[in-house]
Amino acid sequence: MIRKLLRVTMIVGLVGVVGGLGGADVLQARQDDKEDRDQENGQGKLPPQTLRSGFESTDQLLRDVERAEKAPLYSAWIVESSRFMFVPFGGFQPDKAGLNTTVNLPVNVGIIEGPDGKITLYDTGWKQLAYIFDWNTSCCWKGIRDQMHAIGLDPDKVTQIVLGHAHWDHAGQLSEFPDAVAYIQKEELKQIDFFLNYPVDFNAGHIRAVNTVDPMTGAQVGPPAQACARTPVCGYPPQTIQEILGKVLHGKAKIVDGRHEITPGLVIHPAFRGHTYGSQLLQVNTARGQLVFGSDTYSSWTGIRDWLVANIQQTDTIQQFLAYEKCYVLTSRLNSFNNCVSAHEPIAYTAAYPLTANWWNIPNGNCSRAAELILAPGKTTHVPASPDRTLCVNLNAPPHTVSP
Repeated sequence: MIRKLLRVTMIVGLVGVVGGLGGADVLQARQDDKEDRDQENGQGKLPPQTLRSGFESTDQLLRDVERAEKAPLYSAWIVESSRFMFVPFGGFQPDKAGLNTTVNLPVNVGIIEGPDGKITLYDTGWKQLAYIFDWNTSCCWKGIRDQMHAIGLDPDKVTQIVLGHAHWDHAGQLSEFPDAVAYIQKEELKQIDFFLNYPVDFNAGHIRAVNTVDPMTGAQVGPPAQACARTPVCGYPPQTIQEILGKVLHGKAKIVDGRHEITPGLVIHPAFRGHTYGSQLLQVNTARGQLVFGSDTYSSWTGIRDWLVANIQQTDTIQQFLAYEKCYVLTSRLNSFNNCVSAHEPIAYTAAYPLTANWWNIPNGNCSRAAELILAPGKTTHVPASPDRTLCVNLNAPPHTVSP
């Protein structure tokens, strides 16, 4: 033990001598050299406000494209979990605030089928029906398992779920897939922990973390009474938090920190603070090039096309535009931004959003919609022979209990 301590002391002393010979500037230069090697792009320090685990150089992203193109091809669909109705355009996309109009926004879930028939979901939509129908003026909700059955996909084959982020409209049906492993960023779990304590620590409890308790009376109330719309804590109601932490506590979560390759051709890319602290993209190798699912990091396809800021509820706009750039790089070899898959694009499920042009109303789906994005070679289409493409809106809520 003494001999080991002596060796450590000698090494520390030697490092001190070398550092003294070079001076502080030399040590700083060596640190920059290390950052160069870490980044593999020769640019030195990280961009401002970027976490090291969230940084990916253009060269790194292009190498992921090259590797993915040698991997198996996947099939992909999206389904509409529900639809926000009559949303002020400026609340969704600040650049459009002057239009003084409203839009209807789908809540999309990605379905990715591998060559082995196993299915990965990107987000899961939601199922808090009081939120959907009583507090958010929404329509068209249908459970995701029913939707998958209706379009000819087996929900029992879902083995993995990648959460673009953990808000209620994107992580609300995890419990429908008890055996599936959920992939979530460490930074997202840190955000949840922070916001659950935020009100008491920073605002004397006047903004509740999940907006369900009146701070003056202790009464259980819903979001309208708490005016939660743009507070950073309103995205995590109790049921969603329970489902996410349930995955973690039951060993059914894979907590990742930055880039993570799930399997060849299926790669997670960090988009930290692009919408939430732990937002993440999903790159999928397909016959139409790399699809990149973005959840709310670029909730609008026209936004990423035209470089418009998305919902700024929790957005660092610098990081959001860096995430836009990631999608541009990952899709640069084929179809460019047309392969960026949006969560809430108002013109989704129309020919105006080319990726979703092959869409239809889900049979017995309460007006929810599906779109077949791309099929792997040899796979049979799931689009009906005579697809129903009439505009369908159903504001009637399924039976549910109105409670927080």
